Amino acid sequence: MSFCQNWDNLYRASQHMSIWPWSVVVAASLRHTQLRNADENFRVLEVGCGAGANFPFFLSYCKNVYGIDGSEFIINQLKSRFPDIADTLFTGDFTQPWPFENDFDLIVDRGASVHNPTASIEKYLKQAFERLKPGGILLVTDWFSTTHSDYDKAPVSIDKYTKTGYTSGSFAEVGNVNFFDEPLIRNLVSAFEIISLTHGCDEDIASGHKHACWNMILRKPQHEK
Repeated sequence: MSFCQNWDNLYRASQHMSIWPWSVVVAASLRHTQLRNADENFRVLEVGCGAGANFPFFLSYCKNVYGIDGSEFIINQLKSRFPDIADTLFTGDFTQPWPFENDFDLIVDRGASVHNPTASIEKYLKQAFERLKPGGILLVTDWFSTTHSDYDKAPVSIDKYTKTGYTSGSFAEVGNVNFFDEPLIRNLVSAFEIISLTHGCDEDIASGHKHACWNMILRKPQHEK
């Protein structure tokens, strides 16, 4: 199981407990899917859903909302907070075969898969592609860039792209952190149509620290390649 126990420990310590929907998820979901006019067959899945920050937004439009996260602790909390979807919230490693059979109109990955090594991300993307309906959208945000300041500061390099061992900063105690450049991304998502691929960098002028990441909107072709 590639889920890192570090995340369960962080949730139990009330860290990384985001509760507000992320603006990039709201904007992309409404612009590029039929979520606004969702019918009874429309389904949304968030992988690595964490504390469920996006669930109130999804549920305001759609009743078929699914979530999967490796932390049993956080999933049990979500089942209590959102009893109407308790049966569609699962504890599990989303880079492995999913414990449900449904296909989805929208799959959301807000900074979740980025904490896996590249080989696990490949498995996850293949499964996401297979489980999207034709024309369905995979929304991926916060894939850290190789231009991020912390890329070269990792205590341990597992390979060119996967780093670990951080004890301070935003990556402290989170386990694996994968960084991406454009060639790697295009190779990983080659089965999808790329609707949008953006790279952003926020630089703290005082410290010189750069927080750089990739966001993308991917679509499963109506007719597979």
